[in-house]
Amino acid sequence: MRNQINSITDIDDLFKEAAETERKLPAYLRVQKMASWPDYVTEWSGYGYSLSETTRLKATPEQITRLDLAVDIGLHKLDTEDRKLIWAVSHSAAFRERGPKWSKLAKILGLHDPRIVKRRYKDALVNLYYRL
Repeated sequence: MRNQINSITDIDDLFKEAAETERKLPAYLRVQKMASWPDYVTEWSGYGYSLSETTRLKATPEQITRLDLAVDIGLHKLDTEDRKLIWAVSHSAAFRERGPKWSKLAKILGLHDPRIVKRRYKDALVNLYYRL
């Protein structure tokens, strides 16, 4: 495990990729009202008003393997508070080029300053790196 993770940024990238992979996976519960109908988009743009088609991305086996690694690390090496913080930041940063929404995370966690959340996140990553 140590040879795959060489720095703290590797841990950060691993968890962010795991959050994106988790969103690419199919839903755990498939609700079927009409099984013979094709899949359709449940948005207003799904009725033919747009020319572009939205395609759902699918996770590759390598991404699922790294998701399993991230879940294993998160469950066994982190305490509850750090685990929740790392996964919240990772899901907030999923499919975003600008990174996580620090102010929104601060409001969710009941903190007044986004810099506190960012500092706690960096501390959690450093602690995890030294535990590995």
